[in-house]
Amino acid sequence: MAQHLDNATNPLRHSTNTKTVRGRLISGATALVALSFAVAMPTSAATPDLPQTSPDQSTADTVQPITMVYEFYGAGFHLATLEAKATLTEDTYEISTSGQSSGVADSILRAKFESHAVGSLSGNGPTPISFRNFSDTRFGIRELEMTREADGTFDVTAEPELEPNQAAALRSGLADGTVDPLTASLYSALRPANTTCTEKVKVFDGRRVFNLAFSRKGSELLNPEDDTYYSGNALKCNLRYVPLAGQTREWKLEQARNPSPPVELWMAEFERPNKAGDVIIPVRMKVVSQWGTAMAHLTSVTMGNKPMIQASFQPQK
Repeated sequence: MAQHLDNATNPLRHSTNTKTVRGRLISGATALVALSFAVAMPTSAATPDLPQTSPDQSTADTVQPITMVYEFYGAGFHLATLEAKATLTEDTYEISTSGQSSGVADSILRAKFESHAVGSLSGNGPTPISFRNFSDTRFGIRELEMTREADGTFDVTAEPELEPNQAAALRSGLADGTVDPLTASLYSALRPANTTCTEKVKVFDGRRVFNLAFSRKGSELLNPEDDTYYSGNALKCNLRYVPLAGQTREWKLEQARNPSPPVELWMAEFERPNKAGDVIIPVRMKVVSQWGTAMAHLTSVTMGNKPMIQASFQPQK
């Protein structure tokens, strides 16, 4: 069994009381990043089948990636930009993300990060094959790679090595049969529209096992002042991080005293250019922590080179 690296969402690992700080980031940042990677499937499907194409649709058009760009803000400052891209065939998927800090966050963290996942698709949903996570910050380079074996267990390689509690989580068997964070976002999207935001997904990020638990909070009309953001009806959801294994004792005690609030999500339907079906995509996300409130807004959606038209979006050149 190889060793594991901490996630790219944790550049504060050298700060005072590091484990507590990292733990406070888990329930917000981990869940937020996972959802921002989401790609959605046809909302009319009763089961998680892939979209069917009409005879005049080319294979190339079918597998063109869906690309989403999110901008992150806090206290009025631009903090980061993240791009997520997903490509799906009838029986495979590939999801990649890349991001970079900016403004005040860049002066503190100087962070670049990326993730990548591949897997297979069937009527039962996605099955991960491999997951990679990489970050380069002012605190150094951190890398993680893991592969899922046929029996559902994971082989994890990382630099720096796993901490003892993280290695114990991997040895415990609780990670067996789980999915990585990127695959989790895809899995949660493979649902009919009327059950979106009701699922619970068991996730292993290479060091910790946790559930992502969704709950529906009704609909809301979004009408932002900035017309580059989504405007229209959206489904509002809460997303809670539920720890299972690998978390530190310090973090658990801190959560018992001061539980992290859920991540708030707003999801909206978009019509795909090739008419293969609508997709549900997170358009806004909100995380509240001891450092304040962070918001993420979807600012661009394309399929291949075709914008997924929404009246509130600026036309893409």
